[in-house]
Amino acid sequence: MKKFITTFLLLSSITFSKETILIQGAMDMEVDYLIKTLKNPTKQHIGSWTFWKGNLGKHEVIVSRTEVGLVNAAAATTIGIEKYKPTIIINQGTSGGHDFSLHTGDIVLGTDIINIGAIRTERKEEGVPENIRDGIFFDVVQRLRDSNNNLVTYKNFSSNSNLIEIAQKTSYSNGKISLGVIGSADQWNREIERIKYLNTTFKTQTEEMESVAVAQIAKAYDIPFLAIRVLSNTEIHNEEFNPKTALWCQEFTVNVINNIQ
Repeated sequence: MKKFITTFLLLSSITFSKETILIQGAMDMEVDYLIKTLKNPTKQHIGSWTFWKGNLGKHEVIVSRTEVGLVNAAAATTIGIEKYKPTIIINQGTSGGHDFSLHTGDIVLGTDIINIGAIRTERKEEGVPENIRDGIFFDVVQRLRDSNNNLVTYKNFSSNSNLIEIAQKTSYSNGKISLGVIGSADQWNREIERIKYLNTTFKTQTEEMESVAVAQIAKAYDIPFLAIRVLSNTEIHNEEFNPKTALWCQEFTVNVINNIQ
């Protein structure tokens, strides 16, 4: 009882008002449960992207099926912001593990999100072998203009610290919750040596294909953002894709939303 009261007080101390929350998943399997939790949902299709608007607890919630990849995620996020004016954006879904300490079912809260596909190389003459370790982070793609029209370059983007704290204190029974770096790119990496290289270079715990694009758009609009990713598979441990993890991540996300007071 004492532990419950302490947890309740900690969560209650992080206050948000009644929010308009944009929750995203790239695939049907990453949004189906979220849609079912909405009260009185209405559906709208804009371009290639679909949105469901309803209520979850005291909050107005828009579920966005972004489709797969960075371009789709950026487009769906921008449309969602302009159309629905969210006060919080949560990107969630499945991912592939990079960290040896994590297994399928574990959740990563993205304290930092980075574009692991943003790479440039120096010139090499013909016949000189390619080497992945010669890649240099190409931070130009993570530039934004500030309110004074000045270019600002970001090495990474971050989840909102208050939302991280709420999520970290939210119960989850299908694995452990870890804080760390989420890597995004239009890639699906299965080579162990490449995964180890990305983990060593960028400190990534997991990889997926949308979060950094969403984080960058959220930063441009100055909207609090949270990245939640469940490990659906991990080549490091030879654990194959488990579709149940998509449901687990959505259930966890709903619990996070219910803890936003």
